[in-house]
Amino acid sequence: MRTDDESGSPCPETLGEYRDMCASIGGEKCPAVVFLDKKIAEHEKGRDEKVIAPDSQMRVVLMPMLFGE
Repeated sequence: MRTDDESGSPCPETLGEYRDMCASIGGEKCPAVVFLDKKIAEHEKGRDEKVIAPDSQMRVVLMPMLFGE
């Protein structure tokens, strides 16, 4: 976990941590998990690939996939 969301709270640091969080919320077959599985497959470090985007941007991308537009 990293501490860099807008309030200084812990948030996921790697693609795998984001994937696990999304899977626990939306299930293994939700669009956010499918998206993250694709990204994990594309990166050399896989699940351990660090996310450089701020958590706020990750939420903008992933939340609609979890809860609909």
